[in-house]
Amino acid sequence: MSVGEVAGRLGVSASTVRMWGRRYGLTASDRSTGGHRRFSDEDFARLLRMQELVTAGTDPAVAAAGVLSPGAAAKPSGGRGGPGGAVLAVPGADPRVRGLARAAGRLQEGAVTAAVVDSLAEHGVLPTWNDLVLPVLVAAGEHWHGSGAGIEIEHLLTQAVVTAFTSHTLNGFEVAQKASVVVACGPGEDHVLTLHALRAALSERGIAVRFLGARTPLVALSSTVRLTRAPAVFIWATMPARLNSADLATLRGARRGLTVAVGGPGWSGLATAPATRCESLEEAAAVLEASWRR
Repeated sequence: MSVGEVAGRLGVSASTVRMWGRRYGLTASDRSTGGHRRFSDEDFARLLRMQELVTAGTDPAVAAAGVLSPGAAAKPSGGRGGPGGAVLAVPGADPRVRGLARAAGRLQEGAVTAAVVDSLAEHGVLPTWNDLVLPVLVAAGEHWHGSGAGIEIEHLLTQAVVTAFTSHTLNGFEVAQKASVVVACGPGEDHVLTLHALRAALSERGIAVRFLGARTPLVALSSTVRLTRAPAVFIWATMPARLNSADLATLRGARRGLTVAVGGPGWSGLATAPATRCESLEEAAAVLEASWRR
């Protein structure tokens, strides 16, 4: 099996499989004629056991040692995260990330919110998003895909992060009194968490934002741009986007000089001209800020 096939069967990302190989020695025992790693059934069984132990609460290094040396007892360290909780695996993470993952796994919404609020105050939006929130979101997603349980963790984590970012957006920033940029999800898109982070990042820079949220139709985007004389609009898509280049051109025509930007995995493989495709939150914030300050 290839790395991708193994990752698919485990329900984790390929980068997780590669990391377990680099860090713990749980790598493929063979290679293809082209030099690519190939996993045997025995290799996969070891990785599956590793995943089971980590999900059950075993320290990853201890779990790997037990898998590679079957005589060693690799036992869960604390069951499924202690009373009322599950363990989110964040191998190699710093104490802040581990603490947030532990609080999320135990459904401690107040502790999750407080940790994100403290990080926002100390480090700002983009470092908090990239270095603290994203690793735990990925861990929550992988836990759910790998075990079929724990969707409540992801939901609570999302709500707590939204609360923290909204509080940060509304507290302590002087927003210039001029036209706002518009941020929204495209039609059929419900995943708004990244937009909350983007709005908070723009607010840190003193930029006014109109937040339209999930499932925003093209006609609503165009109407908002015309009514508010917005200099820029950003459309997020996690799922395959339901807008095409013609739609984006129509939106751009709603106001002279309008910048249309898109971001998220839902745009992958799709033609997005004349929109600017942003590959990161940092890039999206920079594009919107440049348009707003013109």
